[in-house]
Parts: sequence; C-alpha cells; structure tokens
Amino acid sequence: MSTSDSELENSDSFLVSQAILGILVSTPAVVANVLLLVTVFRDPNRDQPLWGSPVTLLVVNLAMCDLLSGAIPGYFSLYYDIAIITGQPKEELFGVRTGMIAAGVVTNIVSSCTIAAMSLDRLFAVSSPHQYTARVTKAKIKVFIAVVWIYSLLFSSLGWVGVSVTVVVVLYCHIHVSVPLVILPVVYWKTYRALRLHNNQVRNLADEREKIDVVHRRRERKMVSAFLLVLISFFVTFLPQYIAQNIYLLSPSFAERSSFKFFLYASNKFLFLNCTLNPFIYAWRIPKYKRAFLAVFSCCVCRSRNVVGVA
Repeated sequence: MSTSDSELENSDSFLVSQAILGILVSTPAVVANVLLLVTVFRDPNRDQPLWGSPVTLLVVNLAMCDLLSGAIPGYFSLYYDIAIITGQPKEELFGVRTGMIAAGVVTNIVSSCTIAAMSLDRLFAVSSPHQYTARVTKAKIKVFIAVVWIYSLLFSSLGWVGVSVTVVVVLYCHIHVSVPLVILPVVYWKTYRALRLHNNQVRNLADEREKIDVVHRRRERKMVSAFLLVLISFFVTFLPQYIAQNIYLLSPSFAERSSFKFFLYASNKFLFLNCTLNPFIYAWRIPKYKRAFLAVFSCCVCRSRNVVGVA
C-alpha cells in the first residue's frame, strides 16, 4: 500500500465518515429490533399470541441477530474509529477489532441459517398443512437455534485454531451465501407452486370449511412473501461484502489499497440496512405483527398519558 493510501485510510476525515455512517445505520437497527422484540413478548392477544407459534421463534432469533449486529459490530466500530482519531494505537485495539469481526461473522452466519429455516418452514406449512404442527414444533426450533449458534461460534474460531484466512473466507462466503442463493429460490418456487395449486383446487368451492382454508392460505401467502422479502433483503445487503471478500481472495495486492478498504468498511455498514428493514417487512406484510405492534404501543401511550394526567 502506498504512503498516500495509508495516510488516506488513517486520516481523520476517513475515520469520521466511518463513525458517522456507523451511527446512522446501527442505531435504527437497534431501535427497530428492540421494538419488534417488545411487540412479540408483550403481545396482548392471549388467544393466539405471537410468541405461541414455532415460526415466531425464528423471527425472534433473527431479530436478536439483527440487534446484536447493530449493537456490537456497529457501536464497537464506532468506538474503534473514535479511538484511532484520538490517537490510540491500533495495537491496543486489537481485541476490539477481533471481537467486532467475530461478532459480525457469528451474527451473519446465524442470520443466513435462520432465513433458510424460515424458508423451509413456510414450505412445510404450505405443502403439508395437516402434518405441519407435528413436523415443526417449538422444541425442534429451539434445538435448531441452539445448534446454529454453537456452529457459528465454532466457525468464527477457525482462524484461532490455525486455519488460514483464505480458507475461512472461502467457506464463509460460499457455505452461507452461495449455497443458500442456489437452493432457497427453488424452495420458494415450490412454496408458491403449492399455494397456487391449492388456490386452483378450492376456487369453485363454497363450503364453509373451504372458506376458512382459503383465508388461512391468504395469511400463509402474506407470510411467505414477507419471508421472501427478508431473504432478498439479506442477499442484496450482503452483496457488497460478498464482492469485497472475493476481491480479497482473487487479488490480495488490490485489497491493500485504501479505496478497497473504504469499500470493505462501507459494505460492512451496508449490512445494517437489512437489520433495520426486517421488522418493517413483518409489519408491512404480516397483519398480526402490525396489529400486535399497534396494540402494545397504543397501550403504552395510553398509560403514559394517564400517568401525566394523574400527576
């Protein structure tokens, strides 16, 4: 890397821009997912609460990943940039940088696996609705979530046990992005095909049971479309980092340039947009999440007004 590149990378303007970008993208991610988690766990609907269904465990797990992504890589990178600006040596910040990278890898892997599980969950729900409750239970989902977190933690520690950075980056990109990108579109194609087949079968039926089934399928279609948007959002926002990581593999000398490092830093920040978008996608496409949000926070507003009135 040339001297001018090094000076640019360590210049105050570069670091300040990264710090500002970090605040702008990580704070909405934290706030949006805190609101989503509060909505799920304080849902006043006692007949069919959000937290009562297995798929909501996947939604909560993804929200926790998004929250941690904003809180740890987001604010740790802010602390790192400010520390460099104030003159702290990079060597003293090695632990912060390592923790930041590890947290980002762990949450991205868990997010990818959770989104894949959500896709398969909707395929089972649509193609085999009568067997769904037996095949997909809260206990099985909890086991899956535990296994995914353990796996992601073990994967993030590969570099510490002697595996080369190149191998880790190849595995990270292609196991958790390339493979799902090939498989999951097929899963959604099968899901929409099952929905369309069912709609054709019941279109001319007026039976009350069938009417209820049609309403159920409409709800399923909205949930499927919501999870598809979550999947698209994840891949679109991960694309810049995916490109950056592959450039690092194919051209290490180019990866030393300051312009590339700026792109890499910006691509990491771009991932936080996905963390922010997910809660809004649920509220937009899935009515029960929107109703629960309005119920929870309208109650909070009413209670605060009553307190002010009493005071």
